[in-house]
Amino acid sequence: MSTDRQLPPTVGTTEEYGASPFEQWAEWARVDDVVRITGEEGDRYLVTHPELVEEVVFGDGPFAKTEGIQQQFGRGLVAEHGEQWRAQRGAMQPAFIPDRIESYAETIGEIVADTVDTIDDGAVLDLRELFAEFTMEVMVETLFGGSGDDEAIRTAVDRLNEWFLQQNTGGETPESVVSERDRAMKRLVGMIDEMIADRRGGDGDDFLSMLLSVGPDSDANYTDGRIREEVIAMLFAAHETTALTLTYTLYLLSGAPEVADRLHEETQSVLDGRPPGPEHLDELSYTERVIDEALRLYPPLHALARRPTAEVELDGYTIPEDGVMYLSQYVIHRDERWWDEPTAFRPERFAAVDDRPRFAFFPFGAGPRRCLGEDFARTEAKLAVAGLTQQFSFEQLTETFQLRIGGTALPDRPLELRAHGRE
Repeated sequence: MSTDRQLPPTVGTTEEYGASPFEQWAEWARVDDVVRITGEEGDRYLVTHPELVEEVVFGDGPFAKTEGIQQQFGRGLVAEHGEQWRAQRGAMQPAFIPDRIESYAETIGEIVADTVDTIDDGAVLDLRELFAEFTMEVMVETLFGGSGDDEAIRTAVDRLNEWFLQQNTGGETPESVVSERDRAMKRLVGMIDEMIADRRGGDGDDFLSMLLSVGPDSDANYTDGRIREEVIAMLFAAHETTALTLTYTLYLLSGAPEVADRLHEETQSVLDGRPPGPEHLDELSYTERVIDEALRLYPPLHALARRPTAEVELDGYTIPEDGVMYLSQYVIHRDERWWDEPTAFRPERFAAVDDRPRFAFFPFGAGPRRCLGEDFARTEAKLAVAGLTQQFSFEQLTETFQLRIGGTALPDRPLELRAHGRE
């Protein structure tokens, strides 16, 4: 690592990054562990060493979320900080304790079984579309008590991703992108307000009811506006990221028959023809490794964005106040310093204890702000992968794709597979 006290080396511009962001990140990361990307809207700093990630997320430096996150998610947990963040996380934590996750798993298993029943032998599946519908149903049934407008949620997620794409690649965001995002968000807000009105004064135990039970009587900051922002952030996180995790996992399996066969052996042994449920989770160890390897290669959360609120030193370099920093999971997860054959799909690499740095793998974020819903997302992914691969093998129809960079790491085209029913 560098020891000079200076700005990090300049490697390119935000315009160059916008043309092929992930390829550029990988190329620029070879220059140094902290590099500078210049742009009209301000400089960006790419951070690609696990120890530096740890320094940022656990250190006492003055780091905050970026303005883009704060603009979209307001005062929700994903954008808050300090004592207010701790209070909000405490209010939401009961929705994700182990007993609650187990109760969600019952419902998730039923939805997996219903999804399997909708797939015909020989059907061509658009993976992102399939899993967007699946995760939407899981989220609405488990976290929001069975209410919500699926189309409004999906449209808002898509428009937010397009807006984040424009924000991340520099330059002026087209007015059409902003207006479409605003229309979609207005519709989403209307839906959430109806849900809040329906729940108020009730005795439900879903996620939204828990937030309402806190309310301004318990926390003066927990107004309806704050609750609305919490719900928007949860809708985005619980729906889109898990849908992409499942999309990339099934896609990778379709191109790796030996891995798929080993996974099927486990699901046959553990499930024995039954729908997956909470009682099976601990036994699906290889399934979990498959999912972890997909998260390594294609982390939906591709980077943590932070900005210094005052000038800081990182790895001997000076990062100026408000310089946007990207702590890149995508690059670190594919760094040959930490991973043998980093582009190979090898789930067995997660079977043994290793000496990699702590944050060589951090698909759900890092530090105190690590994703609150990680156990929920892992449960959902394990049950879905096990249930689907028990009943079907998958033939890869889309041979290649590239990643687009929105709020998440998105495929640039539909990823299509053909499902073949198992005897």
